[in-house]
Amino acid sequence: MRFRRTLLLGLAATLPAAAVHAAPIELITNGGFETGTAAGWTLTDAGSGGTEVTSANAPSNGTFTTPGASSGTFYAVTSQGGPGTHALSQVFSVGAGAQSVVLSFDMFVQTQQLVNVNSAGLDHTATPNQHARVDILTSTAGAFETGPGVLANFYLGIDGLPTQPYTSYQFDVTSLLSAGGTFALRFAQVDNLGNFNMGVDNVSLLLTTADVPEPSSLALFGIALAGLGYRRRKA
Repeated sequence: MRFRRTLLLGLAATLPAAAVHAAPIELITNGGFETGTAAGWTLTDAGSGGTEVTSANAPSNGTFTTPGASSGTFYAVTSQGGPGTHALSQVFSVGAGAQSVVLSFDMFVQTQQLVNVNSAGLDHTATPNQHARVDILTSTAGAFETGPGVLANFYLGIDGLPTQPYTSYQFDVTSLLSAGGTFALRFAQVDNLGNFNMGVDNVSLLLTTADVPEPSSLALFGIALAGLGYRRRKA
């Protein structure tokens, strides 16, 4: 009896050590834009200007110099040709019971005007309106949604006059997403007061799930239990 208890305790103690540590799963496709394209992302533009993926230190129709890519070669950046609204978004899914979900990205927001956040949201026809924002949305929200479809906001405003450096952001969004579901990550800007650049790079949404016991360890534990049962019957 004592031998059996000792063996069971010893085997049970090995199970946590033999657990398989789940590697973080990247939920964002092409977050560094190193394909040289916006593959995996949806670009939505209204009015003048647009969003592009480039390696240049200025967008193709912009007048400002930018810091270029935060790392690697490419980054996504908006530019203004007149009043406009621009969104860069990607839909992602999270399974229920996530242990950890962390959002991170590098971004700069530069403009020749002071920040103006109009109550009309991302409407470039509402004057004045000059700002950027970063949100997680419901999967059914529109590209320019600023109402109930916004589950969480992570940035609202501007950084300052050009040329602005990148700022690195990181947010723990586990409590927001742990129930699971399909969502959208959105970077957006609206402008109607002058030139505006929002640059984005190194976008990441890392999901970590709970550790699971290694199958071979579970099998060993099961064999030990079976052996002890056999020993008891023989006795």
